Amino acid sequence: MMEDQRDKAAEQAVKADAVKSEEEEARELGNFESAVDETLATGYLDDTLTVTDADGVAQVLPVLDSEPISHLVEGLEDVGGRANVFVHTADGVVVLSVVEYNPNAEE
Repeated sequence: MMEDQRDKAAEQAVKADAVKSEEEEARELGNFESAVDETLATGYLDDTLTVTDADGVAQVLPVLDSEPISHLVEGLEDVGGRANVFVHTADGVVVLSVVEYNPNAEE
């Protein structure tokens, strides 16, 4: 009986830590997105935005290096497979130019 209670308490603690980590990551991503938006508004990064969509719009996709790659892929799919990806790392920001992402294309 005591073991079951300890197991449940441990399971709840693990779940609570996971929720806390998700909340912290969401907050960090929100802060990064805001910083990217503010920098974009100044025009400072205009020369960096080399990838545009069919309408000539430079799609920007901010991500954290701690996020699963599936988040990046989903984000690329959401913006049509072409984006200027800003990755927040411990060492700074890396910009990737994704010219084409099309998971349904034949090789």
